[in-house]
Amino acid sequence: MDVSECVDAGPEPISLQRCRDLLGDEADALSDDDVRAVVRHADAMARILLVLAAPDGGIH
Repeated sequence: MDVSECVDAGPEPISLQRCRDLLGDEADALSDDDVRAVVRHADAMARILLVLAAPDGGIH
């Protein structure tokens, strides 16, 4: 019996409103583009930290 492998397509993106909720009061003065920039930066930082924290990553 052939079983297809489940491929993780990655996390679902969260809505702009949810991002604003997570940022709190600081998001009130930000435009939608500013919030998107914060989200991209946070995503990039999280990915870097995951790579560094991996068993074969850069932290020893």
